[in-house]
Amino acid sequence: MPANNYNPTPPISLRNLMSSGIIMEGVVDEELMPKGSVSWAVNVHGDRIGSATVRSGITILGSQITASKNIVGLHQFLDTGSGTNDILIAVVGTVAYALISGTWTSKRTTLTDSTKSRFTNFVDLVFMVNGIEAMQSWNGGAGNFSTTNVTSAPVAKYIDNFRSRVWAAATTSLPSRLYYSSVADASGVVLWTGSDSSYIDIAPGDGEDLTGIKKFGSAIYAFKNSAVYRIFSINQSEPDPQISVGTYSQESINVAKDGMYWHHPSGIYRLRKGETNPVEISRPIYDIIKNITRANYSEIASWNDDDHVNFHVGNVSVYGITLTNCVVRWTISTEIWTIYSYSVPLIIGNSYDISTGIFRVVGDNDGTVYTFDSGNDDNGVAINYELETRWLNLSGLRSEKKTIRKMAAIHEDTVGANIGWRNGTMNRLEIQPIGQLGNQETILNSLEVEGNRIKLSVKGSSSAGSSVFQGWEILEWLNESTLDPK
Repeated sequence: MPANNYNPTPPISLRNLMSSGIIMEGVVDEELMPKGSVSWAVNVHGDRIGSATVRSGITILGSQITASKNIVGLHQFLDTGSGTNDILIAVVGTVAYALISGTWTSKRTTLTDSTKSRFTNFVDLVFMVNGIEAMQSWNGGAGNFSTTNVTSAPVAKYIDNFRSRVWAAATTSLPSRLYYSSVADASGVVLWTGSDSSYIDIAPGDGEDLTGIKKFGSAIYAFKNSAVYRIFSINQSEPDPQISVGTYSQESINVAKDGMYWHHPSGIYRLRKGETNPVEISRPIYDIIKNITRANYSEIASWNDDDHVNFHVGNVSVYGITLTNCVVRWTISTEIWTIYSYSVPLIIGNSYDISTGIFRVVGDNDGTVYTFDSGNDDNGVAINYELETRWLNLSGLRSEKKTIRKMAAIHEDTVGANIGWRNGTMNRLEIQPIGQLGNQETILNSLEVEGNRIKLSVKGSSSAGSSVFQGWEILEWLNESTLDPK
């Protein structure tokens, strides 16, 4: 039908991308989707508010340690004063290594193969447990892990420090017991024997074992699968939990600048200081949360930076699409979610503070540690990204059919990406091609993009960095309900 048989329609700007993050279709009806939200996006974020920026990559740190083995422990040794503060520890296979002058150097051997290790820094030592071998400590110097300050300590799975003591939890025979050392004396000595050490049993008869401990605010929090108990001192603890969602993974528990976060099968939760109950924050991405496999509950790992909390949730299938090595990222300042997919599984993460800056490091299943958010690709592998808008009515009424004839795609350094579309009769695998991005304001003419509701998409691959997609401008479109009968 000739265009002059239709009433004129004004151009429409679709430039506010990602300011409300990802809100998935199974969560909110299309009529209520905020204008700044998208229903699907992988490997782009909204830190530049109003646009979609391709994420940064990962870069190998040092060299591969041991092939075909998980990184099962990752921690930074820290001490006081002028001591050595920049030593990263990684556990892989049967050995604990320290990164010394760029080289991974053995510091503890004969560990049980591929057993998760946990650490805490206290009195200028780092204490290490794995639930099988005896607790040991290390001072960050030329020597190796030893028995300093750990004589008679429990063979525990979890460890932290709180109120001038070391706390260790969950032995094989007593999986609900939380032990504490003596208070460190003036020379930094702590004891685990006689009247100098004791324990608290955390609901030992409830059928659940401890799954993690974490110091936060004025308490140490003891996690089980379905509850969290607070311990305020050696003389004050909760006999019954105030928090009724626990975790299956110690590594999912993370203290960021605004609170403590963790994963539970029902969602990802945040607890702020002074709050009694946590808040579920993951509802916008619930379609992913509900599809995390049961086997991955105990493997979820998290890490944070100055404005984000990341959770590696494994391979997740949603909408017929498999997100490989999926990481979901919460932005603290804007309270939005983004979704990433990596070339390798990032099964553990931590901070790494050295003189040149504070970095985040992650470990994979092939004995390699990487600097996170570093470089423009995943250690040599290009980053594939995609984004699809929420459903667009254009006229405001779904009952009206529309046809887009001409549009502009607006971007910076995203040359070669593919623009596509689909309407309400097409599924996610039926995206129709429109064209490729060229200059920063790519004009796309002679289009037949039609439907009562329409989604626009962009998809590409990047290894150059600085790729920013800013949205679309609908320059010519028709509303077929305004057909002139003349």
